Amino acid sequence: MPQHQLTLTPLAASILALVAHGAYAQDAAPKSLAPVVVNANPPVTQPGSLRSDIVKTESINAKEIAKTGATNLTELMAHRPGVDVQVECSVCNVRNITLNNLPGRYTTLTLDGVPIFSSVSNAYGLDMVGVNGLERVDISRGAGTSLIAPESLAGTVNLVTRRPHKDEGELDLSAGSFGMRRATAYAAKALDGGAITFNATQQQHDSVDGVGNGVSQYTGYHRTLGGLGLFLDNVGGFKLKARFDSIEEKRMGGPLGDDYDGVRADTSGNPFDFSKGPHASPVANSWINPSDGSTMPAYDDGRFGLAQIIFTHRDQFVSTAERDFGDTKVRFAFGYAEHKQDSWYGGDADYFGKQKQYYLESSLQSWVGATLLTAGINYRYEDLHSLSVSEDPSTPTFGIPRSDADTYTYRTPGVFLQGYRTFFDDDLEVTGSLRYDRNNVYGGITTPRLDMLWHHTDAISSRLALGQGFRLPTSFFELEHAILSAPAVDRSQAKAEKSNNISYAWNIETDRNSFTASVNHTRINNLALFVDDTANSGAYLLQPAKSDYTVNNVDVVGTWQANPADKLSAGFERYQYRFNATDFQGSLFARPDYRATFGLDHDAGGWNFNVRATYTGPQNLAKFYDYADNPRFNLDGTPKSDKSPSFWLVDARTSYQWNKNVSTYLAVNNVFNYQQAKKDSYLWLDQNGNIDVTHIWGPNIGRSITAGVKLTF
Repeated sequence: MPQHQLTLTPLAASILALVAHGAYAQDAAPKSLAPVVVNANPPVTQPGSLRSDIVKTESINAKEIAKTGATNLTELMAHRPGVDVQVECSVCNVRNITLNNLPGRYTTLTLDGVPIFSSVSNAYGLDMVGVNGLERVDISRGAGTSLIAPESLAGTVNLVTRRPHKDEGELDLSAGSFGMRRATAYAAKALDGGAITFNATQQQHDSVDGVGNGVSQYTGYHRTLGGLGLFLDNVGGFKLKARFDSIEEKRMGGPLGDDYDGVRADTSGNPFDFSKGPHASPVANSWINPSDGSTMPAYDDGRFGLAQIIFTHRDQFVSTAERDFGDTKVRFAFGYAEHKQDSWYGGDADYFGKQKQYYLESSLQSWVGATLLTAGINYRYEDLHSLSVSEDPSTPTFGIPRSDADTYTYRTPGVFLQGYRTFFDDDLEVTGSLRYDRNNVYGGITTPRLDMLWHHTDAISSRLALGQGFRLPTSFFELEHAILSAPAVDRSQAKAEKSNNISYAWNIETDRNSFTASVNHTRINNLALFVDDTANSGAYLLQPAKSDYTVNNVDVVGTWQANPADKLSAGFERYQYRFNATDFQGSLFARPDYRATFGLDHDAGGWNFNVRATYTGPQNLAKFYDYADNPRFNLDGTPKSDKSPSFWLVDARTSYQWNKNVSTYLAVNNVFNYQQAKKDSYLWLDQNGNIDVTHIWGPNIGRSITAGVKLTF
């Protein structure tokens, strides 16, 4: 029997037994309905605290979001125990949220419980997800943690929109280093039995070059976000929540500035200085061939040769409706998104993509004896239509428009069943769920999950979870730029990616302290890879890796309320990665062996002062980037280091509330100005002297200072 069946069979049997056992007598069953997505308890936001959900869930509420000074979701998620943000390109700055240090594309993002994001929209779209107008952000780590969003191989991040109950408004204006300018506005109008909201953000930032070679490490951008929200408490007995968001961004990495048309027209000469930075070339207009020590031909592709220019426009709509019929709860959900991306990738290719997504859900929740059953159906539609043109004269498709590089259409209806009940006088809570999804390409996929919460005392609890998640692999080119110039892309051997996860968490909550210790094991099967179809053919094959990718980790995090004004937090996480580097062909991004986090939060009078410090341990660059099969070199021809150094990253922020309407703040990020580019260039060479730009392990921007004023009404 295959190894993955050993996990699936007893787990599925346990879930079915739990659901079928509804005749088990007792006064143990809770008297009130739990919601379909359980998240109704008060916000618990300090490190080490968990919500009372059976699924281990960490939360960040609106007050804590404001204290961080985060302007978008990726800034909010960075450097938290078990949670981080992975930069996947040093030029275009693709970013993904990582949970338990698994690849970022395995994190499912939901908005009010509706999954309406994809690998395309995550690539640049996560930077454009604003955090104003939110009630909280919930983070659940583990495969299949969301009943309605099974494509969470690593876990789920859910953004919960805040329902206002009075007229209110907020205007936040800030400016800072590197040309950062930001203005956000939020307004709410309370209605008789509802509310409407409006939010908008205008933000810009210059591109940043920390070493003077003329190649940016931090991408410049101009970003505009606008949104409307509607809350109605009684529409035919249903409680309705709906929101519409429109997002637009222009970004450019590589050459500095924002002269997009000028850069696209600049295709010859050398505007860069490759003699700047650590292990730089001895000459300014070229670099050393590591195979024989000779100087490569002078770079002559202009600013456009190393440029990546991305224009993005996204519209999305999400709505949920819930109603109680006695002891029965009915829920409907709808989501729609249209995402457009026009991109110019220097000497590689031009790319124009358009995607639509739909999500429909209907579920029913009711008591059957002592078991609370939730049953539902949903339908997910996702497509991607693209046009790409190779800009590389050495490729057989040079200058030829292609519409099949990463085009796909997925239609996935699904059904789900969940059973909840308590045992031993409510000391033990158990939830078992089973999903079946039928995809038009990959066929039927079954994903079970079992969660148990044991209340040892009023203050101490533990959680055990076993589950599976799946993801439908896409050929979105961010996994491999070369497919845009390939003569063919074959997806016939691809399989649905799956993860098996088991985790245990022990939690203690008191008036002054909170502490959680977790152990996690996740194994990814069928991790999707692009590989050369045949030697030197240039064609690409999307296929599963030959072996599994496994991450084991332990993490501990706690908070101590030292006195009414001061709160201290600390965390530590340790990771073990098991994979055959040859099988993954350098497709993974380097992750640390361990991290430690520390925090101080001081609230007194009108003052708030908080500091977050993260110590990141070494990263095995040779293994993650597969030096054995694809060695990497510096511009002076010397080999890249096998491991990255450890480093500290410290952020500090202080604010003062002058009166009930006015507050000011000052933030310093990366206080000690630590930058990877000053230790190790993001640029690297293969053994034939070809240049690339994704040697990533550390911060891509140095110290930045931001000052602002917030007006509330």
